[in-house]
Amino acid sequence: MADNIRSIEMSIINDQIFQCAQSTCLPSGNFTTSDLFQCQVDCLSRNQCMAATFYKSSSNCQLFNDSLNQNENMSYAINVVTMITVVGTRYSSDLTLISTSSSASSTSTSSTSTTEAPHVWTTTGNMRVARLYHTASVLSNGKVLVTGGWTGSVNLDSTEIYDPSTGNWTTTVSMNVPRSSHTASILSNGKVLVTGGLGGPNTAEIYDPSIGNWTRTGNMNVPRSSHTASLLSNGSVLVTGGWNGSASVNSAELYDPSTGNWTRTGNMNVARSYHTVSILSNGNVLVTGGWNGSAPFNSTEIYDPSTGNWTTTANMNVPRSSHTASILSNGKILVTGGCCPVNSAELYDPSTGNWITTANMNVVRLYHTTSILSNGRVLVTGGKDYSGPLNSAEIYDPSTGNWTTAVNMSVARYQHTASILSNGKVLVTGGCCSLNSAELY
Repeated sequence: MADNIRSIEMSIINDQIFQCAQSTCLPSGNFTTSDLFQCQVDCLSRNQCMAATFYKSSSNCQLFNDSLNQNENMSYAINVVTMITVVGTRYSSDLTLISTSSSASSTSTSSTSTTEAPHVWTTTGNMRVARLYHTASVLSNGKVLVTGGWTGSVNLDSTEIYDPSTGNWTTTVSMNVPRSSHTASILSNGKVLVTGGLGGPNTAEIYDPSIGNWTRTGNMNVPRSSHTASLLSNGSVLVTGGWNGSASVNSAELYDPSTGNWTRTGNMNVARSYHTVSILSNGNVLVTGGWNGSAPFNSTEIYDPSTGNWTTTANMNVPRSSHTASILSNGKILVTGGCCPVNSAELYDPSTGNWITTANMNVVRLYHTTSILSNGRVLVTGGKDYSGPLNSAEIYDPSTGNWTTAVNMSVARYQHTASILSNGKVLVTGGCCSLNSAELY
């Protein structure tokens, strides 16, 4: 085989035809080849090739270029094989085809280093209501509860439930208070606690999935939106910071599900909103970054539930707000992106209390989401850059510290939600600007 052929990781999917999202997107190449392998090689030999479909009965090979900047759709058909490129480099190497299965739903990969097949995005049922700044909670029955949000003009009290087994949404009882930029926490009893937000500043209410109703519970001591809420090991919920309508706040309080009451706990050292919280393996709570009313900052601090006190820890290397924080399987915390906007990422090591930089994301973004996949990698979706909403996605591998681009979402979005379903898929919902669409990774 010729030197300098493109070596690339490809997903091979049986009985699926590749299609562009736009019906006017035509193949860049359409010809007869000797076999599947030759069709694959033809794609690999062309720098712009993003996918190839091989028709077994006619030996016809169709190639699709990424220069069209098209999103990908898959359509069922028999006796066809589709190959989708994921990550590519150029270097001198012999190409090998590693097949893992031959069933209708099987996948295989062509790669010099891995046989792992990537995911693609598939659309699922649209929500009944377009929304952003909403919440999504995976219930004990595997269904997903979406609450509130903003339409672009008003706050919402509506709620709806997604059933992964059907891909459909059904409305459920509305909340007592319209709200956006609020929080939703699944309690140890399976109920969902919703707190604060724009439109319902200090109010809280509880959703009971067994009966599908909302009931009011005790009000918080401080009105807040763009705050955080974390379920502690003792079953109580810690709420921190947020925006009170005129400034960021440093207050924190605890909700006791057994009484429905709130009690104040120690104030943070820094007032912040649009920050993140992560529960460490020792039960302590790490707070990172945030917005002070005029700019993002890099300070971090730790809450000790046993004492109710906060202590500062090492600053992040980069100031950030509207970022994400993910707890990796090794116990470290991965922080990504944020205002205004950045592509940097860094890791917090609880054993040392220090931050270390890791590889930058491929795209600057804020208002994005991160999800821990079953293989321990981190999926980043969407967000906003300097020009608007993004449909790009990428994956962080903790074992290498590197990022690889993933298949783009069908719709560009930010201020959306991403939920890990019981089947391992990631459900993405809504976002800006006033979207009701949902899709699965």
